[in-house]
Amino acid sequence: MSSKLAPAAFGFPISRESVAEQVARRILDMVTRDILRPGDKLPSERDMAQMMGVSRPSVREAVRGLSILGVVRSRQGGGAYVSKLDGDALLGPIRFFLSLEEKNVRELYDARSLIEGDVARRAATAMDDSALDALESVLVSQKSTLNDPDAFRESDFRFHEAIWIGCGNAFLKRIGESLNSLGLEFRKRASEVPKVLLQSYQDHWQLYEALRNRDAEVAAKAAEAHMCNVFQSTVAQIKGFLE
Repeated sequence: MSSKLAPAAFGFPISRESVAEQVARRILDMVTRDILRPGDKLPSERDMAQMMGVSRPSVREAVRGLSILGVVRSRQGGGAYVSKLDGDALLGPIRFFLSLEEKNVRELYDARSLIEGDVARRAATAMDDSALDALESVLVSQKSTLNDPDAFRESDFRFHEAIWIGCGNAFLKRIGESLNSLGLEFRKRASEVPKVLLQSYQDHWQLYEALRNRDAEVAAKAAEAHMCNVFQSTVAQIKGFLE
C-alpha cells in the first residue's frame, strides 16, 4: 500500500551537521558535564584530531567557533583554555549583535527593569541585617567615586551584586549579572558625567532604604525607577553617536 503523503509534507531535507560542529558539540558537552572546567587547557589540535578521529582543520574550525562564543580563550603560543564562563565572558557575540541601536538599548533596559524589580522585591524580605549593613557600606564608599566613572562602575556592580545574591535565587543572580554586563557595554561608550552618576547614587540610596524597611513593593518600584533613569541617561549620552 503506497503512501498518499506528498514528498513536500516531510518538509525540507535534513541538513547534516558538519564535522566541526560535531567536534564543537563534543567539547561543549564535556564542559557542561564538568569533564572540562574553567581554566583547563585543551589538548593540541593534533591530539584532539587523533582522539576524535577527525581532521585537524575540523578541530581548528570548532575551536575557533567556541572562541567566538567565549567558551574557549586562545593564548598566543600557549594553546586554548576553557574560559571562566561568567556572564561577561559569554556575552561577546550578543554585544556585537546589539551594537548601539537605540531600539536594542530600550529593550535591554526593559528586560533589566523586569528582572531588577523582581530581584529587589525578593531581596526586601530575604536579606538579613548583616547583608544590609554590607550594602550600606558599599553606598557610603560610593560617594567618593562620583568623579571617577571607572571606580563608580565597580562600586555600582558591587551594589547590585549584593542585591542579586540577597534575593536568594541563583538564576536571577546570573541573569542580573549578564544584563548588567550588557548595560555597561553601552555606557562605556558614552561619556559619563558627575550629574549622571549622582542620579544613580541617589537611586541606590532610595533602593537601599526600601530594602532596609523590608518594603518589597517600594523596593521593586525603586529598582524599576533606577533602571528607567539609567536608560534615559544612556540614550541621552549616545544619541549624538547614533545620529
